[in-house]
Amino acid sequence: MIGRDFRAESSTRHRAEALLGRLGTGGSFGPCPYTTAWLSRLRRDDGAVRFPRARRWLIGHQRSDGSWGGEVELPHDRTVCTLAAVVALTDPGPPLPGRMGAVRAGLGYLRAHSSAWRGAATGETIGFEMAVPLLLGQLSARGLDLPSGDWADLTKTRQAKLDLIPRDRLLGEPTSLMYSLETIEPDPALRALARFTAPDGSLANSPSATAALWTAGGGGRTLAYLEAVAELDPDGGVPALYPTEAFELAWVLHHLQRAGLLGAGTAAAGRCLGRLRTLLGQRGRMGLSGGFPLPDPDDSAMAIIVLDAAGHDVRHLLDGLLAFEGEHCFFTYPGERDGSVTPNARVLEALALRPDAYARPMRKVGEFLLETRREDAWWYDKWHVSPYYATAQVTFALTRATSVPLDRTLAWLLDTQRPDGSWGWYGRGTPEETGCAVLNLDALARHGMRVPASVWGRARRYLRDHLDGPFPELWVGRSLYTPYVVSSSTVLAGAELASAYAAVHADTRCALP
Repeated sequence: MIGRDFRAESSTRHRAEALLGRLGTGGSFGPCPYTTAWLSRLRRDDGAVRFPRARRWLIGHQRSDGSWGGEVELPHDRTVCTLAAVVALTDPGPPLPGRMGAVRAGLGYLRAHSSAWRGAATGETIGFEMAVPLLLGQLSARGLDLPSGDWADLTKTRQAKLDLIPRDRLLGEPTSLMYSLETIEPDPALRALARFTAPDGSLANSPSATAALWTAGGGGRTLAYLEAVAELDPDGGVPALYPTEAFELAWVLHHLQRAGLLGAGTAAAGRCLGRLRTLLGQRGRMGLSGGFPLPDPDDSAMAIIVLDAAGHDVRHLLDGLLAFEGEHCFFTYPGERDGSVTPNARVLEALALRPDAYARPMRKVGEFLLETRREDAWWYDKWHVSPYYATAQVTFALTRATSVPLDRTLAWLLDTQRPDGSWGWYGRGTPEETGCAVLNLDALARHGMRVPASVWGRARRYLRDHLDGPFPELWVGRSLYTPYVVSSSTVLAGAELASAYAAVHADTRCALP
């Protein structure tokens, strides 16, 4: 039994209980400039701005360099957010203090950074190739001069995506393009997609896509949804996605479970696990919420992993994951251009619950993960901009399902810890990335690898001082965003584990009970 620091344990356990009480209520995603810009453009029948607070939010959240986007400056995110904001603020509307200055600064940023996205190794936002040509065309129609040639290649990529999901398919069945409907040229025919809306009126849980559907005449339920998401932030910001309760349930429960913070016998934990089991259903496939039209292997596999660890009989549902299998890996959604690292890792970890039954797909996924490894040590994925997140997910899977040596992964983690005890990929440490690194080290330690006690001690001190964040936008959607309860659970789990290991005053070669 590894000793524990009582103060840290008391704090993390109390916070974990409070976090469980917040789960399943809709979602905790922070406001997003891209989504807020699209809602700010909606009008009432008399032409008045329907959500004036959203326009004011844009003015108040422009960055000092003239851009909009996440705290970490990644070119794809800053480009698409700034384009969307400038288009929104050049729409007709009542006088708004600071509007023209914000537009000039935004245009200045875009001109100075028009080619930055080409050299960006990470952080391509979902639908970037769809949104940028559309928004550039709208600005050009207003006579605003931008170096469009620097984005010209995206027009071809956009058309290729449209060819992959042609109009009859887009209107006839749920596809991944529904999530990016606002990037399709406006057309009243798009109202046909109203039959794919969730009971709350949302289309693919996307406020921006739902705004496009409502503009096309998508019906009253869509407006009710838009009004609801516009009220989530009293300042007027709108989240990238809502609701997201299934995703948040699965990820938070997983993090707390790994750190022994779930308290499976408590009423809150039982409620959350029961809700997750309901969402997973009888086919073993779910999406990011109960009303999301497309299931995916990441959420589905995570739910199976969590529920199995909590004692639920779900291993018979593993066959449902095979619906996502492709030739070389598993795919998140139909039409995905390339496989994603973390969903494949999740599938491997889940299938390892019955390794004899799934040896063939497990071998395929294992080969895919090794092919995508960087420097024989770490992984990056398109759903999160930090390799500390992706590498942790792969480590969870490989240590459960294979005998692949991970010495280089351990060395990379030890070498990149910062003097203050944190980890961070973009110039400074962050609490969420540090929590991911500690979860990763815990998996390696349980696998019998040596982690110096000083590493745990430094991480423990940093995380205890940052239980409340800050939580920069590190997750990738239409733009960067923060799922606050997920990020918080990562930090809580990391703090609990680091405190437990730090109590041992020698190198660690042991496993937590």
